[in-house]
Amino acid sequence: MSYNLSGGALRDVFSIKKHASVNTPIILQVTNIKPVLYKDEVKKYRLLLNDGQYAAQGLVDEPCITYLQNNNFSRYSIIEVKEFSTFPTQKHIFIVKDAVIVSPTSEKGNSNDYISVDTYYAEHPDDDNLQIAQRQAAARSESPIPGSEQNRPQQFQQPQQYQNQPSNRNGFQGKITPIETLSPYQNNWTIKARVSYKGDLRTWTNAKGEGKLISVNFLDESDEIKASAFQDVAISAHKLLEEGKVYYISKAKVQASNKKFNTLSHPYELVMDRDTKIEECFDVDNVPKMHFNFIKLNQIPNLDPNAIIDVLGALKIVNEPYKITAKSTGKEFDRRNVTIVDETGFAIDVGLWNNTATEFSIPEGSIIAFKSCRVQDFNGRSLTLTQTGSMLPNPNTPESYSLKGWYDNQGVNANFNNLKVESSGGETKIGDRKTIAQAQDESLGLRSEKEPDYFTVKASISFIKTDPNFCYPACTNEVQYNNRKSACNKKLVEQHDNSWRCEKCDKNYAQPTYRYILTCSIMDETNQIWVTLFEREALKILGKDANELIALQDDSAAFKDYIQEKCFQEHVFRIRAKQDTYNDQVRVRYQCVALYDIDYNAEAIHLSEQLDSLLV
Repeated sequence: MSYNLSGGALRDVFSIKKHASVNTPIILQVTNIKPVLYKDEVKKYRLLLNDGQYAAQGLVDEPCITYLQNNNFSRYSIIEVKEFSTFPTQKHIFIVKDAVIVSPTSEKGNSNDYISVDTYYAEHPDDDNLQIAQRQAAARSESPIPGSEQNRPQQFQQPQQYQNQPSNRNGFQGKITPIETLSPYQNNWTIKARVSYKGDLRTWTNAKGEGKLISVNFLDESDEIKASAFQDVAISAHKLLEEGKVYYISKAKVQASNKKFNTLSHPYELVMDRDTKIEECFDVDNVPKMHFNFIKLNQIPNLDPNAIIDVLGALKIVNEPYKITAKSTGKEFDRRNVTIVDETGFAIDVGLWNNTATEFSIPEGSIIAFKSCRVQDFNGRSLTLTQTGSMLPNPNTPESYSLKGWYDNQGVNANFNNLKVESSGGETKIGDRKTIAQAQDESLGLRSEKEPDYFTVKASISFIKTDPNFCYPACTNEVQYNNRKSACNKKLVEQHDNSWRCEKCDKNYAQPTYRYILTCSIMDETNQIWVTLFEREALKILGKDANELIALQDDSAAFKDYIQEKCFQEHVFRIRAKQDTYNDQVRVRYQCVALYDIDYNAEAIHLSEQLDSLLV
């Protein structure tokens, strides 16, 4: 269905000659949406709007937000704007003060067909209402603020004089420039922004010598921008800036963004030097902590590889961390994969790295927002959290509450289409797998008393132990553990009255809930090992939960047949090998930390490549 958009309206509202003749309502299409959070709540929406001919940036005022959220406001919605305004002395920003939704969705247009209002007025400055206003404002600001020299903030001129102390300038009365309007063509700007990300102070070396570098991201309610500092300035910035705090920043160099090292959408970035002024601000109420531009999971296959996106999902699976080694440097990294789902019926893996991976403690079932994930295109689609990315559990937003309600009522038991087409071995390429004999010959698990080794193997289950114990009665009481809530899972003890008790939680149960602790023999063409599988991996193999299998034991023949059916099936196992001492004998204990089905298409391609290599 097509809609009659108000062609030319976005151009005319900024025109000296035509703005007075613009009539409401104005019919526009929403090309993009970016929620702006304040205290974890949506306070504004940043928009990209088009009228069928022209495109402009927009903002939704707070009074209009509740209506839009309750009426399926989304990307490509058609809105009827009843009341609007513009920034009097800033960029061409169209402010929606009152609007109704004509259609929650519409056909996607070609963004190349729309002329940017900024581009149009760069070519027609004499008709630009904002440029006239900006010149008038600049003329009024030529005179210095009385007393400004006495209240000058800290500068980078002498790094050793840096002091991280309260400023006397929180009565700042100059004009604050929104981050989204920063460009190399501006002078005498000051931004008021929160440090949303602070990188480590790094040392680099090249043919010219050695130096220091630090990168931070500054965030206000309009946008986010990267800033870098080098040498002594980097050391000073590292001491002064704290992640999460708000500062006034001015006199930094504005230059084109280097997208090779910058994942933010802002076209420019800042370079701080000795003339840069930075002063802590304590009036922080209007500065958001974080903002997101969420992409639904079903839209990810349509995105370009390496695109940087924000996603919101319910945490379906939390896998164990493992180590990988970079082939180029030999350096080891910690890695953990988690799986999130949303109401579109899709699931995707998100890769976490190093401390974020090892310290991850958010329980399954939580709603989690990931900011700045990179889209990967190996064996389907997956995401990896970038170095400057972050995550926020259970964000206080309408989207989060809606997703939580859906997941608890429907999603927890739903089936999902995973965007990741598992290669045999998950994150490990087929060519990087080992045989059991190779793992044993390399003494994996015996090389360190404290640190385990990890390897991936394709093997068949040759035997499943069911006697005496393949599961245990577990306590389901929710406890706090490492700053997260999870089931206790301690073993219950049967009482004389046939109830079951957890001594740790001091809690009794009429009937127990069983959890797997399964021991299997797996074998490949080279050897055999015994492997322990816990609840998640055991459930993948057996296909029934432990309570169902306990009940099936009443029919011993059916139970035996069912277990036998699960044997001699081939899987890809991610194995954790750890040294263990028993009766003064050192041995290796093997645990399966992840289990994958065989992708026979990928196996056939790999085998074909191996055969081709023999013919060269």
